[in-house]
Amino acid sequence: MSNRSRATKLDIIILLAICAVAFWWRLGKLGLIDPDEPFYAQTAREMVRTGDWVTPKIFGLPQFEKPIFFYWLEADAFKLLGENEFAARAPATLFATLLVLALYWFGSRVLGRRAGFLAALILATGGQYILMARLVLTDVPFGLFVSGALVCFWFATEDDARRNKWVVLSFVCSALAVLTKGPLGSLLPMLGAAATLLFTKRRHPFRGAGLWGGLAAYAIIAGPWYAAMFWKFGWEYFNAFVIHENIVRFFRAEHPKFNRIYFYLALLLVGSIPWSPLIPLVIGRARAEARRHAVHVFLWCWLLTSFVFLTLAASKLPSYGFVLYPPLVLLMGSTLDAVLQNGFRDGTERVLALLVGALQTVAIVGLLVHESFALAAMAVGGFLTLAVVLGLRRLSWSWIATSAAGIFAFVIVAMTSANARIEEMTSIKPVALEAARMRRDGAPIVCSRILARGIFFYTQQPLIVLANQPQPFFTPHPLPVIVGAEGLKEFVQQHGTALCVLRAGERGMLEAALSSTQRDHLHSLGNRIIVRVSAEMVAR
Repeated sequence: MSNRSRATKLDIIILLAICAVAFWWRLGKLGLIDPDEPFYAQTAREMVRTGDWVTPKIFGLPQFEKPIFFYWLEADAFKLLGENEFAARAPATLFATLLVLALYWFGSRVLGRRAGFLAALILATGGQYILMARLVLTDVPFGLFVSGALVCFWFATEDDARRNKWVVLSFVCSALAVLTKGPLGSLLPMLGAAATLLFTKRRHPFRGAGLWGGLAAYAIIAGPWYAAMFWKFGWEYFNAFVIHENIVRFFRAEHPKFNRIYFYLALLLVGSIPWSPLIPLVIGRARAEARRHAVHVFLWCWLLTSFVFLTLAASKLPSYGFVLYPPLVLLMGSTLDAVLQNGFRDGTERVLALLVGALQTVAIVGLLVHESFALAAMAVGGFLTLAVVLGLRRLSWSWIATSAAGIFAFVIVAMTSANARIEEMTSIKPVALEAARMRRDGAPIVCSRILARGIFFYTQQPLIVLANQPQPFFTPHPLPVIVGAEGLKEFVQQHGTALCVLRAGERGMLEAALSSTQRDHLHSLGNRIIVRVSAEMVAR
């Protein structure tokens, strides 16, 4: 075995070990986090129990928010591993691991082995990536498929002898992305490819046998399921999925508080912790590196086209930004490799790196102390402060080691001593189990819209949603809705009793329905309220 082969094998072993701790360790110990994790898990459960592997359903009726591929993964995991949190998260975690290895492979081929390893290391130990790798979300497999489509496109422009193979593989990846999350699976790779061809002046590779083979593969993979849905539901599906879930979301913000022009820039800075100090270096070196290496032009085209599109879209979420990390970390890995070899280019780079390093340390310690994770705060703060101090003289492997160790410290503390506290803050599981215990005589469960999916997943009991408007969901759900405090009073008086489960921020609506003598008897679990309300308790 050659020295290079041994080095590559060692790199892969190290990356797999990191993924094992950062992604897989105690993966099922935290209850599902509402509202998205229970949504996907419940849909997969209904798929398994009904035997309908074509139409996604929730609460017993079809739902058209996402295409089918991720639900297939979830349902298969449930059949293989049982209906539990580990099985629900395993598919996304597997794809997160595969993406780390895929970026190492691609980075090693186009940037050099060490740069590829550093890029994969940055990805596997980045704060947001670890979080996303541990959640039931479509964005992780979607990010892998979009990355695969663009990587294969790049090789198709580089390797004319095997161009047809790469073009077909690019179409295959794009089709899987479309089957995972919809039209963006084709749109984002097309934008990145078009920008690359424009700025590199290369001839496009989509021609001849490769084009026709790619189109055929695309149609075979993505076509049958969409055809089945249009055949079964016609305009209803077109209106719900194509128009509402894609076009309307682009122009109308589902979460208006996130609709800010700087949202994804801030997300990348915060989500890249502990590697955020590299971002100003990547930006500062962009022009010079692009002049020297065509692959840097490709990576910037990949990153910026997706970044601009997501920024223009009104609906923004942290998970949507996941697709930005693969090209960013490849640029970061290349930059880090250059700095390790040659040091900072000038004093400005050093000051910027240290400033961002200090700010990220203050931010993360402040956040953790605020949430009372004292041990995690000390561990992460200590490691990251040490990383900044070590960087005062020059960037070295010790900085990399301490930064990665800081993230590991956080994962270990979060999954052990702080697990119960985190679950109480983020997961619906504790309050859902308490609701199941408190429910007597068939009392109806009344809950807020955000908690409905998780409570249903853990209790499997009928629900009524309490909200300020008749249609509280961005995407309609087949659940009865009670409107406001007056609606709750009327409901309780009609049914005699109800078990109410709400978020702390909705306390006012509940208090408005109760008599003044009952308002001090609300039982809280973390940031949720659970109370059994009888007709005698409501205000007259």
